[in-house]
Parts: sequence; structure tokens; C-alpha cells
Amino acid sequence: MNRATGNLLIGTTIAILLSGCGGGSSAESSAESPVETPVDTVTPPPAAPTYDLGIISDALPTDSTAAFVEVTFSAPDAASYECLFDGESIDSCQSPLMLMPLSEGEHNLQIRALASDNTEGDWLQHSWQTRDIFEEGDQELIATEVMPSPTENQSWRGILRINCDFAHSSYNDPIVFPGQENAAHLHSFYGNTLADHDSTAESLLTTGESSCQGNSLNRSAYWMPSLLAPAYDLESGERLTDENGEPAWQVVKAVVGNDDVAHEIFYYSAAVDDLESIQPVPVGLRIIAGNHMAMPGMEQDTSIVRWHCQSWQSDDSSNPQWSASIPICRTPDRLRLDIFFPSCWNGTDLDSADHKSHMAYPGKNATTGKMECPSSHPVALARPSFHYAFPVKPENEHPTDRSTRGWRLAADMYEVTDTIPGGISLHGDWFNAWHPQIMEEIVDGCIKGRLDCHDGNLANGYRLSGTRPGTQQEAPIVNNGQGY
Repeated sequence: MNRATGNLLIGTTIAILLSGCGGGSSAESSAESPVETPVDTVTPPPAAPTYDLGIISDALPTDSTAAFVEVTFSAPDAASYECLFDGESIDSCQSPLMLMPLSEGEHNLQIRALASDNTEGDWLQHSWQTRDIFEEGDQELIATEVMPSPTENQSWRGILRINCDFAHSSYNDPIVFPGQENAAHLHSFYGNTLADHDSTAESLLTTGESSCQGNSLNRSAYWMPSLLAPAYDLESGERLTDENGEPAWQVVKAVVGNDDVAHEIFYYSAAVDDLESIQPVPVGLRIIAGNHMAMPGMEQDTSIVRWHCQSWQSDDSSNPQWSASIPICRTPDRLRLDIFFPSCWNGTDLDSADHKSHMAYPGKNATTGKMECPSSHPVALARPSFHYAFPVKPENEHPTDRSTRGWRLAADMYEVTDTIPGGISLHGDWFNAWHPQIMEEIVDGCIKGRLDCHDGNLANGYRLSGTRPGTQQEAPIVNNGQGY
């Protein structure tokens, strides 16, 4: 602690003796009393203030496997604080301080207080270890002797598949409309049970449970526009109306969350040929795939978003039968969709103004014929993709031909008719909040290992814990699902 001191200057009084002379033979000498002439007194400056800038911490990190820590601290006379984490540059900070994401290994935090005149306190230093989650064990990791099989030729290069249950629905979108409640069309959310309009990378990584395998190890948020079907009277076949007298709709729920008969709904895979170049997705990365503004005449590329009936047995290598809109699938078939996210990153930004420019899709090199990332977005990441299946059943089928006729997305901003199908605005959103060590294992074990990892199997003797239901809260269908 620096203490400033000052020198005190003492004021003095000087006595001056004056003498006078007279004329004549009997001159007299006289002496007057001394006159005290004051000299200006020098006022002493105020003593420099002293401060108590000693840091008091109510919470310092201890060794753990957590990917984040929150530190609270104070100093009695502090006006501000500076923090130095893991030897990086000194930055202004405040309590509570959230540090995330934390990589495995030793970490060091230094904190000091500053007074209002920038007098600096001593550094408080503290070190701890973020331990290997697989060595320490975690309740969301289950030991397994099952080893995933290698991927087949002309199929996935390397992939992890996980199950997720439905979490909730709402008119929120924390990527496109952050901080704005009920500003979007109706979305179906999976993953983090607390995802809403106020969600941030910090809130997702540190709070909430997940409806996906892995629970707290996978607090990522996944969402897409809800799929709607016309509501009919099951006996008469007449179209039902809502409380406003408008045609009524119902949400078609995906087949999800069945751990006994696994139905994987989210994949992480390789989109480039050089598997060794693929890196784990950074915490907080936000990605959108597809165009929510697409309308008839603006059909999207089926390599990005697509529909198909399960009975088609569509396959990229042997039977690439896909549709840019919702096809006619009949009971007891299932309607399926695929959404492939861009996986080439600019290496800097976790988001962009249009929520897309920081990402790009890989392309085929004209010389080598290999899939690779463009020079503008050189960092290859694990590719997320959504794969949903929706059952066609008596309660949601068209009463005449028992099909998906009339089905639409909440994002479709056009009238769906017998000749104009719905689903052209297909898109999805993803906000990454995986535990960093798990994401690294997905890349190193499954993707770079060229393995087909089902049911959350991480190819290292562990698999992720099972799914759990979210809040299951359903928002009402407002304005054909397009919102308020």
C-alpha cells in the first residue's frame, strides 16, 4: 500500500530594530520600541490521504472440474479494481468476477484495488487447478465398455449423436432479439431449460439444467420454429377455430428423448476432409442456419435445410431425395427435417451483426477435390446439425388424405394452401454452452477418430447421461405462430 506524505512549512515572525538621529549641540539619542512586521505565513498543504486498499475476498476458486468460477472481493476504500488472469493484460474489473471458460490446468488470478486518486493497493494473488473431468469423475458421465464403430464409406466422416427432450416453447430468440421478450415467432427450444430472451454465454454455461444428454455438461441452447398443423374436429373433419374465430392450429411435437430406443436429434460431425484441422467450438459461439425470410420462389438449398418422408429412405450417397418444403407424408409415416450449420469460423467473432457473417460453409477445392474452409473463414469447427422426426398421426393428419397437407412452420410468412406447401422458411439457431473438455473429447475422440458415436458415447470409456424433460411449458399459438 502506498502512503503519500507532505512536509510541513512553519511560519516565522521577524523583529526589526529601527534607530533615528536628531540635530543641535545637545542632540539626544532615542530608541523606539521594536516593531514586529509579520511575514506572510505559509499555509501547510493537507496531508496526503491514506487508504485501506487491502483486498478481502469472500470467494476464491478451489480445485475443481468446473468450466467457470465466480470470485467476489472488496476493499474498504477502493474506487475501482484491476485484475490479471493467467498472465494476460491487466484489465479493469469488478466484483463479482466471472471467469469462463476455464481450460484444464493451473490458473492464476491477481486483483488489486485503486483509490480515487489512483493510489494502488497490493496485488492479491491466488492459484488453483481445473482438473480433468474424466479423471475426477462426474455424475453426468457414465462408464461404458461399448466402443463406437468406424463410420462407413460415403457416410459421415466422424460424428457424435445425442438425444434431447423438448424443453419449452416461447416467442423469444436470444440471438436475433437479445433482451427483447416475445419479439420472435414461436420457437421450440431444446437443451438449456432456462434459455430465453436474456440468455448469454455466461448464463447458459453457468445456470440451468439441460433436456439433452449430459445435462450440466451440455447447457447449449437449440431452437427452431415450431411445426404447426391445422386443427380439425376428429369426428366431423371440420376445421376448428380459435377464440378469435380464426382457423385453429396445433403444434406437432417431434419424436425425441427416448433413451430405450435411441432417436438422436442433434449431431456434431466433420464437414471438411482434413479431420486434424477441426477444432472444438468455442463457448458462446452463436450460429444460425437457413433463411427465416424464405418464401415461395426463394426455396433454399437442400444441402443446408431440407425435408423428406421417412418412407423415402433418403440418403446423400445412394438416394438423395430431398424437398425444400414440407412434402406429403401419410400416416403412419414420419416427416423428417435436416438443418446443417456452417462450420467455418473467422477465428475472432462469436457473433456478427447479421448473425451469419462470422461463419461460412466449406467448399470443394477445385484442385484437390477436398472439402475445406475458405480463406476468409479458415478455422474448421465441429459442425452442429439438427435432425427431427415428426409423426403423422390421426390427431394431426389432414382428414381427407391422412397426410401432412396444410402443415407449416411458425416462421412461414405466406399463406399455405393445397398447392403452396409450408416449411420453406426452415432454419435453426444454436448457442454453444458445452463444457469445454467434453467438446474437446467430441472432436478428438469421435470426429478425428472417424467414429460413429451414438447415444452420447464419447469413445473414451464414457457416455453422457440420459435425457430429462424440460419445463414442457407451451406458449399459445398467436397469429399463426408468427407472434405478438
